[in-house]
Amino acid sequence: MTVQHFTPEGMMQPTPYHHVAVGKGTTQVHVSGQVARQADGTPVAPGDLAGQVAQALRNTALGLA
Repeated sequence: MTVQHFTPEGMMQPTPYHHVAVGKGTTQVHVSGQVARQADGTPVAPGDLAGQVAQALRNTALGLA
C-alpha cells in the first residue's frame, strides 16, 4: 500500500509531521495533531474550551476535505 502524507492549505505549516496520511489500495485516511490554532500558528479562543474544540474540529474538517 502506498501512503501519501500532506498538510492541507489552511492548516498550520510547517509542522514536524504531516496532518494527513492517505493510504492507497484500500483507502484509509488518518488525521492527527489538530489543535486550536490557525494556519499561521495563532492560538484560537484562549481560555475558552468550547471555542478551542470548535477550532480543532474546523482543522479536522480541513484535513478530511
